[in-house]
Amino acid sequence: MNRILSIKLNITDKRVILVLTQLVFISAILALTQDFLRAHFKNSAFYFSEAFMFSSFWWLFAPLLFMQYFAIRHKNITQLNFQVAVIILPIIFHLLTFPFLVWVLSKVFYYHTYSFYQTLRYTISEHLYLLMLIYSIPALAFQFFTRNKNLAEALTDTKIENLTNQFINTVVVSEGHKKLTVMVSEIVYFSSNSPYINIHLTSKKFLQNETLKSISAKLNPGQFVRVHKSTIVNIAMVASYSTRLNGDYDLTMKNGTQLRLSRNFAANFKDLFTKSHRLTTE
Repeated sequence: MNRILSIKLNITDKRVILVLTQLVFISAILALTQDFLRAHFKNSAFYFSEAFMFSSFWWLFAPLLFMQYFAIRHKNITQLNFQVAVIILPIIFHLLTFPFLVWVLSKVFYYHTYSFYQTLRYTISEHLYLLMLIYSIPALAFQFFTRNKNLAEALTDTKIENLTNQFINTVVVSEGHKKLTVMVSEIVYFSSNSPYINIHLTSKKFLQNETLKSISAKLNPGQFVRVHKSTIVNIAMVASYSTRLNGDYDLTMKNGTQLRLSRNFAANFKDLFTKSHRLTTE
């Protein structure tokens, strides 16, 4: 029970609920209108309360279609027996629930109680094809789009992983006679010190026999961005930035270091900083 109550609906689930509710509401209104027109053209009496009660046939579609969608969307099962069950079970449940609902409502609120079996026979003879169509077409559509979405997400994850693997995760630096391995994620920024570069950590600095151009080609552009002709920063290490009112900006790194952001590199920096901040807060 606690597990069921802990299920959270995402944005897509909520949109599906809204769309299904709107469609079912429109269908119920159309059914009531049809009953009224039928009574009008046949010169017979129209009882709104009775027509409203039988419109409960349409009310059931919203929760059952959502349960069908939810099962396909979150279980992600492709076996044939599941695909058949996710169509057959809502049909059977609908066939049994509607006559029961009519029987209960008529017994509680009306003088005449409608027989469960009579309503069941009527539903099978008049609406079975509707149930089969309405529960089959969305189920197939749900499975089709879910399968395509999962495939697209898998391909995207593979591309991202392959792309990420092209960039370095560590840098080997020298400290006296020792060689140390530094994680790229721990680097605050790189600065030019021709013909070398300086690798700045939070509280240490290493001299590396390389150029900013060569190291830049090895770094993930989603993590490192050039902010000056002589500086490349780790976007995750940027605490804030403020304008100088002349097109340039002052960067404050998380270790307190102040750096200059040139106007020539400001657009790329702002774009990456905004994306990084949004991903972090979400």
